[in-house]
Amino acid sequence: MQLSALAALALALATSALAAPALRQAGPSGTLVLPQGGADWDQGGFDLGHVVYQGVDQDYSTGDITHVKTHHIDIYLEAQDGSGTTTYLAKGIAPNSDNVVDEQFQIPFGYGSPELGSYRLVIVETQEGTTPGYPEAITFQAAAPLITISGSPTP
Repeated sequence: MQLSALAALALALATSALAAPALRQAGPSGTLVLPQGGADWDQGGFDLGHVVYQGVDQDYSTGDITHVKTHHIDIYLEAQDGSGTTTYLAKGIAPNSDNVVDEQFQIPFGYGSPELGSYRLVIVETQEGTTPGYPEAITFQAAAPLITISGSPTP
């Protein structure tokens, strides 16, 4: 039996849909403590970017998920100049025993760099959801404050 191109496409889409993880609405999110929107990371003075994120570890009830705990966060900069540029600062940072991520970053561009300007500091949280049969990863964007990366000259 020979499949038509349309039938083959439908089969491929159905197969890929079955392989994709189930999408869930984000449950309780952690909280971005630092930086607040409007913060300025001044690279001319070699200031470091500082992120403090309070994760979650709490009971939760939706469908088959009974508990959620922050597993890790990813942090990236999303340029606001229309270029679509994304610069990752860190991936897979796990919280400490108090469920807090407190990290400093050297920003990859400095004084005089054409990349200075406005950015969304995007925090993507991945939680481990506890279910009756197996843990389930839940990933979502948790925060995206607008910050400025500047480069004032050093004295």
